[in-house]
Amino acid sequence: MFDSYGNSEDKIQDNIQKDDLVLYIDSRSIFNNKHRINIKKELIGIWDGEKVYFDDEKTIVRTTKWLSLVKIYPLCKKLVK
Repeated sequence: MFDSYGNSEDKIQDNIQKDDLVLYIDSRSIFNNKHRINIKKELIGIWDGEKVYFDDEKTIVRTTKWLSLVKIYPLCKKLVK
């Protein structure tokens, strides 16, 4: 079953706090020759307590239900979802 945001009801929501690094997966459509295809684009931003501004085309997300918490490995600076 899915909730009104399209998330699985079995999925446990991340506890996102202010100033956390978050991930948002957006769907974009682009032209490939004469056909339109959809691609998934990962956007990373910082939650300010009520919204996240992303650099990519001024995307704004105002709910934590669409966001996932991102951790950074301190030694190699790699992102971990």
